[in-house]
Amino acid sequence: MKIFIILTILLTLTACDRSTSTSSTVNNDAVSSFDPNLVKPNDDLVARLTHLTLGETEWKTKLKVSGSIELDEKLVARVGTTVAGRVTEIKVLRGDVVKKGDVLALMHSSALAEAQLSYLKSHAAYQLAQKSVQRAKALFKEDVISLAELQRRESELLSSEAEWNASRDRMTILGMSIQDIRQLEKTRQINSHTAMRATIDGVVIERKVSQGEVLEPADHAYTIADLSQVWVVGEVPERYSAQMYKGKEVKVFIPALLNETRLAQLTYVADTVTPQTRTLRIRAPLENALNRLKPEMLATLQIEGALQKRIVIPVKAVFREDNTDRVFVKMADKQYVMTAVKLGEEEDGYRPVESGLQVGQTIVVEGVFPLNADRLLKQQEN
Repeated sequence: MKIFIILTILLTLTACDRSTSTSSTVNNDAVSSFDPNLVKPNDDLVARLTHLTLGETEWKTKLKVSGSIELDEKLVARVGTTVAGRVTEIKVLRGDVVKKGDVLALMHSSALAEAQLSYLKSHAAYQLAQKSVQRAKALFKEDVISLAELQRRESELLSSEAEWNASRDRMTILGMSIQDIRQLEKTRQINSHTAMRATIDGVVIERKVSQGEVLEPADHAYTIADLSQVWVVGEVPERYSAQMYKGKEVKVFIPALLNETRLAQLTYVADTVTPQTRTLRIRAPLENALNRLKPEMLATLQIEGALQKRIVIPVKAVFREDNTDRVFVKMADKQYVMTAVKLGEEEDGYRPVESGLQVGQTIVVEGVFPLNADRLLKQQEN
C-alpha cells in the first residue's frame, strides 16, 4: 500500500513538471516572436488609413546651406601713413562717411621736413646747374672756355636733374601731391605737417589710431569700405561640387530682414575643398544701395540641383522616433512595419527619399500617428 502511494505521488509531480515546462516554452515562444516594429491594427483603424504606392517622379533637388554677409574685398581700403610721424588731430571716427581725398587725420613728421629740405636743395642745385650750362655755352661761343669745360658743366646738369627727380619722387611717395610740391617750390617754406587721406569713397568701419600716437608706414590706421555692394558666402558639401559653377543662380534668404529674398549669381566657386569640413566655399555679390545688408549678418542660400528621377513622399507620411525619420510600410495580411528612412530637404510638402524605401512599396500617408500609438500600446502589453 505504501509503495502504491509513493508511485502515485511521483507520477503526479512528473506530470506537473511537464505541464509547467510546456507552458513556459509557449510563453517564451510568444515573447521571442514579438516584433516591436510590426503592428496589425483592427479593421476600424485600417479603414481610417490612406496609402500611397511609391514610384519615381521628376525632382529637382534644392540644397539649402548656411551663409553670411561679408565685405566685398575689392571695395575695401586699409589706410595707413606714408611717412613716420605723430598723430596731431583725428578728423573722422568709425561710422563716418568719407569721399576719396578727405582728410582722416593730421600728423607731424620730422622725416617729411627732412625730405622737403632735401628737395629744396636738389631743386636749387638743378637751377644753378642750368644757369651754369647757359653761361658755358655763351663763353664757348666766344672761345673763352674749351669744349671739355662745356661738356663737364652739361654732365653736372644731368646729374643734378637726376637728383632733383629722385627727390621729387620721394616727396610723392611720402604723400605730397604735385600741387603741394609746386607750393613748396614757390614759397620755399618747409611744412612738417601732413594729412592722412581716404583712398576710396565709403564708410569708416575701423579706426586703429589715436591722437598722440606715433605711426610708422607699415601701421594700419583706418579701414574704409564701400558698402554699396557686399558678398554672400556659404559652404557647400563636397558631394554637390559637380553642380556648382560660376553664373549659377542662387536664392538668398536674410533672416534679420524678415527672411527677405534676393536672387544672385555665383561669381566664385573654390578650387579646393576645405579639409576640416569637407565643404566647398562659394560666394555671390548682392547690391546694397540702401545699406540694409550688414556684414556678418546670417543668410541661407538655396541652390537648385539637376532634374532627376527620385522617389518622393509627403511630409505628413513621416514621423520622428529616436531622432530618426520613419514611415509605415504596408505588408501582407493588413500588417504594417515601421521603417527608418533617410530623406532630403522638404520642398512644397514633399521630401525626396535617399534610402530606406523602394519603388512599388506602399506606405501610410494618413493615420500615421494613430497607427504608431497602436504599435506602442501593443509593445507595452508585450
